[in-house]
Formats: sequence, structure tokens, C-alpha cells
Amino acid sequence: MIGSYIDESFDMRQSGMFVVGGLMGRGPAIFELDRRWESLRKRADIDIQYFKASQCERGTKQFSKFVADPDDIQPAERDRLDSISFEFLNAIVNPQFVEKNIILFGVGIAQDDFYSLIQDANARAILGTSPYRLAYDLAIIACAAAMKKIGTGDRVSFVCDENEQYSPLAQEAYASLKSTNPQAEAYMASYSSVDEKDCAPVQAADAVVYEIRRYLQISLGQRPGILRKQFRTLQSDVAIVVNATKENLLNIVGRCNPGEPFSLDIIMDLGFLEHELPITL
Repeated sequence: MIGSYIDESFDMRQSGMFVVGGLMGRGPAIFELDRRWESLRKRADIDIQYFKASQCERGTKQFSKFVADPDDIQPAERDRLDSISFEFLNAIVNPQFVEKNIILFGVGIAQDDFYSLIQDANARAILGTSPYRLAYDLAIIACAAAMKKIGTGDRVSFVCDENEQYSPLAQEAYASLKSTNPQAEAYMASYSSVDEKDCAPVQAADAVVYEIRRYLQISLGQRPGILRKQFRTLQSDVAIVVNATKENLLNIVGRCNPGEPFSLDIIMDLGFLEHELPITL
């Protein structure tokens, strides 16, 4: 059995990227991650309730104690925030007492394309009014496809960050997704949601997906600049990065009917759409 811990990261405007992803690993690796994460979180010079990548980057909320003014972060303060983020990222990719067998993944949807397409009533009836559900379903199917490729016969248990709007319907939606995608269903086990504040591996998923979103923004020309050092810390463990293009979204609209779960088994046969690194687990 493989555990998959998933969170989302997105731009607040109807542009940029909506990315869902996180990490997959076996029990011993997840246990070691949890142990190291909690040790860092409670360490006297950090001492935070939970880790949130966007707050660390901006010096806000729990991380406001490391800066005098979040709107004017000084170089030494920036270095301190970055050093904290690097320590948490290293807890994901450099375990001490187990083999290095956590893989990282992310699925992105260009929000410009999504919100443009749902101006059409039929597309909106199929895709919904937010990329949330589609992005999560694509990420779940991508995990199933990874299990098929690895070929160990493992199934995946999913643990996702709670969402006020979507979590009450998540179990039913997950069961419907399984029944609509029989190839993927063979690799899909249980589904649960949890408050990220109470779950270190979901906090780690937040850190991963935040960096993958920034990577996709740069690689697609949405954001100027070069790859962040934080992403390069993770890069060798990133097994899957999928960018669902406008063509892919149109394909989904053409394959699905309003009110039905997304039919995504085609991913199991065709592989991933944009970028795939070697997968080991």
C-alpha cells in the first residue's frame, strides 16, 4: 500500500496556475518524514504550529515573527525565511533512517484557459466553476498511472487537505471517479481528508505543490525569472509534472457529459502529458 498526500496551490486571480499534487511513499518513509517534520516544527528557533509554504515565503502569520515588515522584507530576513523552507524541504528528500523512496508530483491547470472555456455553458456544466475538482481528479488518476508504471501491484490510499466546500462531497465524488475509470480503479484504495494543520505529510504536500506551481509558472512564461533554489532541492525526486493544456481541457469536455464524473482513464494508456521523470518507489 502506498500513501499519497495531496494539497493544492493556486493564484487568487483567474489567471496563473491551479496546481494539485504532493508526495507518495510507503509507511516507513512517511513515518520518518512525519518525525523529522515535527522535530523541525517544534525546534526552539522555529517553533511554529504548522508549516505553510506561502506564509514562509511572504513572512506572514506564523512567520511574521521572523520579519519586521512583511511588505519590506530585508535581505537578512529573506535569508532566514529561505533557510527555514530549505530545512523543511530537505526533510522530504533527504531521510535519515530509511531508503530515499518518496516521489513528488503535481498536476497544473492554466487558469486563463479554464476560465475562458467555462464561458461556454456546456463546458461550465462539465468542468464546474473552479479548477478544484478537475485538478484533484487528474492528480489522483496520475498517481494510479504511476502505480501501473511501477508495476509492484500496490494500490494508493489518498489523504487530502480538507476543503470547506468540497470535502463534504469528497467520498461520494471519489467513489464515482473510481467507477467511471476502471483502469485507474485497480490502483485506487481509500480516500480521506484532514486539516493540514494536524498532518505533517499534508503540510509537506503543500510545500511541494507550492514549488511545482512556481516551476510551471516560469516554464510556461507566466512568471519571469529562473527556477527557485527550493525547486532544485526537490527536482530529482519529482516524478510527474503534468500541465493540462487548453487542448486537454477541450478533450475532457468532449468526452464527458454534464453532471458525470470525469472520464480520465485515457491517462492510464497514453502516459503523462508534458513532463515525466523516471519513477521509482
